[in-house]
Amino acid sequence: MSLKDEIAQLRAEFDAHVATQAATARKAAEAVRDTTGEIGDSARMEALMETIGDTLDDMSGEIEKFPKLTALAALGVGLALGVVIGRQLR
Repeated sequence: MSLKDEIAQLRAEFDAHVATQAATARKAAEAVRDTTGEIGDSARMEALMETIGDTLDDMSGEIEKFPKLTALAALGVGLALGVVIGRQLR
């Protein structure tokens, strides 16, 4: 197998992995969106935390491979949640 074939194979695997992760994230976002009109604030927060937990479980391999990127992503998510929660409390 030549280097070009190996690169093409790795690219295909990467694209498949990205598509799978995107589909999982899209389903989680739809689940949160679907439940927002039906349930109260505390139930929505629990649903959000459950979705975050499921996403973290799905991405555990990437979290171990890229700890610095994970820390930056966690900071961004925390900042976004803080802004959303802060606006709701005003």
